[in-house]
Amino acid sequence: MQFVTFHAWLRPEESGHPNQSLESAEQVQLIRMLTKSVRLWHPNSSMTLLTNARTASWRLPSHCKQVINEVMPKDLMLERAIAQERYVLASDMGAPMVLLDSDILLNGGLDAVFERTFDVALTWRPNHEMPINSELIILNHERQEVAKGFFSRYVSVYRRKYAEQARWFGDQLALQDCVGLRAEDMSEYQVVERDGCRLLLLPCSTYNFSPHNRYRAICSRLPDKAVLHFKGQRKRLMTPFWRAWLQPAHSYSPWVQYVGWRERRWIARQAEEERAGLSTALHDHIGRPA
Repeated sequence: MQFVTFHAWLRPEESGHPNQSLESAEQVQLIRMLTKSVRLWHPNSSMTLLTNARTASWRLPSHCKQVINEVMPKDLMLERAIAQERYVLASDMGAPMVLLDSDILLNGGLDAVFERTFDVALTWRPNHEMPINSELIILNHERQEVAKGFFSRYVSVYRRKYAEQARWFGDQLALQDCVGLRAEDMSEYQVVERDGCRLLLLPCSTYNFSPHNRYRAICSRLPDKAVLHFKGQRKRLMTPFWRAWLQPAHSYSPWVQYVGWRERRWIARQAEEERAGLSTALHDHIGRPA
């Protein structure tokens, strides 16, 4: 598979959203962990970062290709959709393409998704305003023109109807329009056809799961969650989860095993402090090497 993520480095005054609150060095570390988690489950896959010219390219993994785009900070999510569309349309789609956010970890393989027949897979949640989450989109390559056509329709709807929400959330509203189902109806469907495109609706509870912003939420390996999304302030949990569970699960190194054991003990202590109402921000894991 080919995995594609997006991140634009913005000045603090250009942001104003928790998903863009990190310094570039911290964000690079998240992207490195995302890339490593992809390689754990899909070792022959490729990774591409769609970004802007401010990226610190030398700090990213050498096998992470970068594609530079001009990005308007005030229209960040629309700019992301446009950059994704440009990349999708230019691709020869020799393999499935997974578009995913930069604060995600693969916690399992995606092979089971391809047991179903579909052109585009989206994740849904029981949210009446925005039931479709745009941070994970899978494009199948078997009928690539159909998949590409759906993506272009989505971006067209975004431009036409939700330009005033180009900075945040317009992408999810546009996808909801393209699916055309109410949140309460989505659990009844696994595959729905729209304009000749077969849409596979995957539950966020498995394929785009955001744990609660508490250390007790990552005290276990979460084996039934294939994709973990550490959005917003949950980013603080991403490095400890990687160090405690994913890295040692795929390494025989005694040092890595020791680090995993130590990290799990640390998480357990933080969870106990939370339960006792004594949790404080004593340690910031995001700045530590992963």
